Formats: sequence, C-alpha cells, structure tokens
Amino acid sequence: MKVSEAIKILESKVLKSEENLKHFHKESQGYAANEARIIAYNIAINKLEQIDEPQCEKVEVTEKQAELLRAFRDESLYELLANCLREDEELMAKARLFGYTVNPKRWVVTTADSDTCYLKRFRVGKEYVEEGISKVWVGDLKQAFTFDDRAKAEAVATLVEGTVEEV
Repeated sequence: MKVSEAIKILESKVLKSEENLKHFHKESQGYAANEARIIAYNIAINKLEQIDEPQCEKVEVTEKQAELLRAFRDESLYELLANCLREDEELMAKARLFGYTVNPKRWVVTTADSDTCYLKRFRVGKEYVEEGISKVWVGDLKQAFTFDDRAKAEAVATLVEGTVEEV
C-alpha cells in the first residue's frame, strides 16, 4: 500500500467520524469516542504526510516493536499507531507500510564500578601480560565490542570482572 492510499483511507475515516458526531449529544460517550478517533486519524495522517512517498525499503525495528507490529497485524494503521504511542510513530508506520527486519539482540560488557565503561577488547596469556588479563575499556558505546550471544558476554564479563548490559 502506498502512503497516499493510506492517507486517503484515513481521510475518509475522518469524514465518516465527523458525520457520526451529528448523531450523538456532546456529553455522550459516543461523541467522545468519535472525537478521539478523529484526533487519532489526524495524527496518523500527519505522520504519514511526513514520509517520503518513494521510500519502499524495509526498516529495522527492535524485537519489541516487531511484537507490536505482529500484534496489530490485522488492525488498521490507525489502531497500530494509536496503540504504539510510546514507540517511534514514523518508524512504526514505515514498518507497517514497507515491511521490516528485526534487529537482533546485542550485549556489551561494562565495568562493575560506578564509572560505566565498555569492554573494547581483552587478551589472556603470558605473551601480553604476566599471567593475567589485559583489558581495554572505552567510554563510548559505539567502540564497545558487542556480543550476539548473551552466554558468551556473561563468560567474558566473569573473566574481566564486569557486568553484561543489553544494547
């Protein structure tokens, strides 16, 4: 589905909800529900209008975002966006429209003390350090060594007396 098609569908839903307002008293739950729908539809339209039409590449999402996309797979884009307010709405809309891939979980090893640093590399053995472990810590997460296996990260954390953190 193209972005412009999704916008047209949402605009028709706005018109229908506005028409429905005429059938309810302003104090009724039906009136409030239709008003809420109109606001949500307009938010979705606004977000969709910010998406460049030619983009058709899949976007990368976290596992949590993928679970939300699967949970609302059969719902309208409006329902998806209305229920994912704490997520990046533009990313979720693009994922729904163009498809998505899931970023795998990653872990880093951090120092156990109060000054958090990340493990960049380490070496074990006589040729680098006398009977010990040589460790290089960095303050920038981008330079840290990342693990795609939590068990390996925990094993290294034990060796270097650190802790494991998901990134």
